[in-house]
Amino acid sequence: MPGRISEAIDKGFFIPWPMLRNFISTIGPLSYIIAKHPGVLKDNIPHYYNRLKKSRVPWAHLTNEKKYDSTKILTKDDYKNLPVIRNEKYLRPTRLCECDAPEIRAIAKKLGAGRLSDIEFANAAYKWVMEEKKFVAKPMIGALQVFKSKGGVCLDQLSLLAAIARAGGIPARYRLYGLTFTEPLYNIFVVPNPIVNETFEMLGFVESLHGEAELYVDGEWIAGDPTFSPELSAGLGLPITYLGEEPGWRIRIKGKGDIRFEGFPALFRHLMIPTLMIVLKTIDELNVQIDEIREKGKEILEKTTIEEYNKKKKKTFKPKIPTISEVKAFRKKINK
Repeated sequence: MPGRISEAIDKGFFIPWPMLRNFISTIGPLSYIIAKHPGVLKDNIPHYYNRLKKSRVPWAHLTNEKKYDSTKILTKDDYKNLPVIRNEKYLRPTRLCECDAPEIRAIAKKLGAGRLSDIEFANAAYKWVMEEKKFVAKPMIGALQVFKSKGGVCLDQLSLLAAIARAGGIPARYRLYGLTFTEPLYNIFVVPNPIVNETFEMLGFVESLHGEAELYVDGEWIAGDPTFSPELSAGLGLPITYLGEEPGWRIRIKGKGDIRFEGFPALFRHLMIPTLMIVLKTIDELNVQIDEIREKGKEILEKTTIEEYNKKKKKTFKPKIPTISEVKAFRKKINK
C-alpha cells in the first residue's frame, strides 16, 4: 500500500502540499488587489464575449494554429520501428507528458534517439523544442497538443521537452521554483495589468508557476528551459539559452517554490484558469506583443548568425531587477 501511494504521488494524482500551499498563500493578496481594481475585471468582458460568441469557453485560446502542426514534418518512415514505451519512473507517460504518443516517439526517433549519444540527443531535443515551438500565453494543453500547435506556456514547453526525452530513453522530470523577472520581462509581463503588478509587488516573486525540465544524462540531472525561441530572446535583447544554461529573463529565488515531480498533479492546470480569467485582456494583448517582438528578433538574427549574436550578447548582458521605487514610478506614469 505505501508503494502504491508513493507511485500515485509520483504520477501526480495528488497535488503536493508545497505546491498547494504556494497557491493558497497567493489568494489573500490577490483577492485584496482585485477588490481595489474592479475596473480591470470589467475590461475583460469584451474578451469573454468574443469567445462566447464563437461558442468557446471564456478562457479559450482562439488563434488557429493548424499551420504549426509538427506532425506535418513526420514521414511514414518516421513511424517505423518507434522507440519502445517504458514504464519506469521518469520514463513513463504522465499527465500532460504523453511520451507514449506515436507522434512524440516519432519525433524522438527523428531527432536521433537510439542513434546519437544521450547528450547529443538531449541537446537535439532541447534545440528543436526551443526553435520550433513558441511561447504562447494560453491554457495548458500538454506535450502532444503543443507538438500539434504553435506552442504554449512555459510549463507546456517543458512537457514537450520531457516527453521527447522520455520517448527517446532519457529520464526526465519537472522542477518548479520561485523567480523574479528581470527587465525587460518585468515591463512586459507585470507592468501592464494593475492586478498582476501589485500582486507581484506584494509577494516580490512568482512561485510554482514556472520551472524547468531536468534530463538525466550520463549520471547527472541537466536542467533546460526552452520557453523562449531564439527570435524572442533576440527581440528582447537577451542571450539565447541552451540546455544546462540559466535564462537571462529571470532570477531564481533559492528556497522559494522549489518542487520536483514526475507528472503534473491532477487539477493543476484547472487551478490556473481563474488567474487567466482575471487577466484575459492582458493575455490577449501580450500574445500580440510577443509576436511583434519575435519579428523584431527575426530581423536581428537575419543580419548575423545565432552563434555570433550569442557570443556578443553574453559578453555584455547583465540581468537587471527593477527596484520597488522604479516599479511605483512606472506605475504612476502609465496610470496618469
